[in-house]
Amino acid sequence: MQINFKAPTLELTETIKDYAEEKVEMVTKLLKDTAEENLRADVELSRKQKQNSGVIFRADITIYAGSERTHAVGHGESIQSAIDESKDELTRRLSRGKTRKLDSLRRGGAKIKNALRFWK
Repeated sequence: MQINFKAPTLELTETIKDYAEEKVEMVTKLLKDTAEENLRADVELSRKQKQNSGVIFRADITIYAGSERTHAVGHGESIQSAIDESKDELTRRLSRGKTRKLDSLRRGGAKIKNALRFWK
């Protein structure tokens, strides 16, 4: 899997990069049916300027799995908390999409079963 990093307003250290890679790898375990060479992740880490509140870091993670694209944004007081928040949002979105596909498949199967039942 290819992971692209972008940090325009933040110095990207190896510890931050390793932490983000670890979290993205955790999320991609939900994409078992996609081949490894078709997976790509873009991670953008930034620090907000002149912020009055405590939330000053932002993490954008976009995962491309074949032709599908999933995007999540996380905010936090530290870069690690922002990465964790965006990872949690990605996990929610990917698992929701997976259950939607499965429910659609089951509904289609039920319709076929009902049609065959009355056809006899």
